[in-house]
Amino acid sequence: MNVKLIMIFAICAVAGITVSAYVYTSNASEIIPASDDISTFNSQETFSAPILVYQSSEKSQPAPDVVFDDSGKMYVLYQDTEKDTEKDTEKDTEKDTEKDTEKDTEKDTEKDTEKDTENSSHGSHGSHGLVTNLYLKTSVDNGKTFSESVRVNTIDGDVVLDGRVAPSIEIGDNGEVYALWANSRHEPNLFMGVYRTLEFTKSLDGGKSFEPAVNIAADELPSGKFFQTMTISGDGNIHVAWLDSPAINNGTGYLMSDKSRPSTVKYTKSTDGGTTFEPTKSLVENPCPCCNVQSASDENNNVYVSWRQVFGEGESQIRDMVVASSSDSGETFSSPTKISDDNFNFNGCVHVGAPMSVDSKGNLHVVWYTGRSDAPGMYYAVSSDNGKTFSDPLAILATDWVPPQRIYLSIDNNDVVWIAWEELTTITNNDTIWRYGDTQANIFSAKIKDGVLIKNPTPVNVESGKSPAIASFDDKAAIVWTGLDNSIQSVVSEN
Repeated sequence: MNVKLIMIFAICAVAGITVSAYVYTSNASEIIPASDDISTFNSQETFSAPILVYQSSEKSQPAPDVVFDDSGKMYVLYQDTEKDTEKDTEKDTEKDTEKDTEKDTEKDTEKDTEKDTENSSHGSHGSHGLVTNLYLKTSVDNGKTFSESVRVNTIDGDVVLDGRVAPSIEIGDNGEVYALWANSRHEPNLFMGVYRTLEFTKSLDGGKSFEPAVNIAADELPSGKFFQTMTISGDGNIHVAWLDSPAINNGTGYLMSDKSRPSTVKYTKSTDGGTTFEPTKSLVENPCPCCNVQSASDENNNVYVSWRQVFGEGESQIRDMVVASSSDSGETFSSPTKISDDNFNFNGCVHVGAPMSVDSKGNLHVVWYTGRSDAPGMYYAVSSDNGKTFSDPLAILATDWVPPQRIYLSIDNNDVVWIAWEELTTITNNDTIWRYGDTQANIFSAKIKDGVLIKNPTPVNVESGKSPAIASFDDKAAIVWTGLDNSIQSVVSEN
C-alpha cells in the first residue's frame, strides 16, 4: 500500500513543519496480530437496536459526544445548524415598525428605526440565514428515550460547524456538566483554521440550563484553536488542550497565518470549576497541524495529553503518536513519549488522534490509527508506568489497506475496555483523495477483557455513519454517531 498517495483535505491552518526541540523516548514496537481465534460476540445479542436521538433538518454534521454520570444518566452533546430565527424575528420587527412609521408619517422616527434594525441585523450568524448551536439531550433509561433538547450556548450562533471536531462533554464530581467547543463568531469572515476561539460553559442543575460561556485564552495573541480536548482529574481540576495555529493581522483588518510563530499543542487548566483558566503553556512545537489532540486523567491527578508529532522534514516526514504525562495535575509535563515506533511516513494530515482512558489500577489505555507501511490500521496499547513506556501494539484492525479512520475507547467499572471505530465503505486503495465530509462508514465495536480482545463481527449501525463516540457506566457501553442523513444514532450494550 502506498499511503502517501492519499491526500487528506481539511480546513485548517498549516504552519511550517520543523523538527521539534523536544527529546522523545519510545520503546521498540512489535505488532501483536489480531489472530483468527479471537473471541467474538454478536451485536444483536449485545447492543440495542439503533435509537434515533436527534434528526437535523439542515445539512449539519452533529458530531456527538457522550458521557454518563455516577447515577447512570446519559448525556449526548451535539452541534446543529438551523434557520436563524433571530434574523427572521428582526425582519418581522422591521416590517411592523415600517408600517407603524408610515402611519405616523414621522420621517425622523422612520430613519432611526431603519438604522437600528440594520445595525441589529448585522450579527455574526451563518450564511444563507443559518446558524450553528450546541445542544444537549439526556436519557435516564439506558438510551431508550431522550429528553427534549437544551441549548448549551447562550449566544445564538456561537458555535463553529465542524464535523471533524466534536464538542466535548464531561461530568464533575458533584454532577456539574461541563461543555467545550470551538467558535469563530467574533471574526465570522475569516478562514476558520486561522481564527477560532474556545468556549467553555457549565451547568449546575444537571444540564437543564447553562451559564454564559468563558472564552479560554482570550487575552493571548490571535490564533486558530482547534482539535480541542477536555478531561477532569480527581481533584476536580478541568484540563483543556488543543492545537494552536498563530494568526496575525494582515494590515487590512483580516487575519492570516503567522509564520513567525510556531504552531503548538497548548494546555491550560481551571482550579475553580471553570470560572477562570490559568495562563496557557505549550507542550510542544510543530505537531501534526490537523490531527486530534486527546486527553485523559485519573483519581490520583495524573494527566495525559496525546497528539501526532512530526519527525523529520519533507518527503521523509514521520508522523507518530506521542503522549506527555503530568503527575501533579498539570503543573508540569514530561517530554512526549512515542506510543509506538510506527514510522508512519506521510507528508499530510489524517485527522485521527489517540484517545486514552485510565482504569481503576492506574493503567493508561490508548488506541490510534497509523498508516505504517508494513501493517496500516488501528491499534491498542497500555502503559503501566504512567505513560513512560507502552506495551507492544495490539492490532484491532490491520490489513494491507486501511485508510485513515477514527477509533475511540472507554473503560467501564469492571476495567473492561470498550472500543468503537469507523470502517470506511466508500474508499479503496485506488483513491487518491478523501474528504471528511464524504465519509461513509460502518461503526464496529470490540472490548478487551482480562487482556483478551473480543471483536464484534457485525457493525452496530444499520445505515452508513461516521464520527462515533463511546462512553461506559457499570458494565455497559453506549455508542453514538452521526448518520448519513445528519441524524444522531445511539446504541447501548445489553449484556
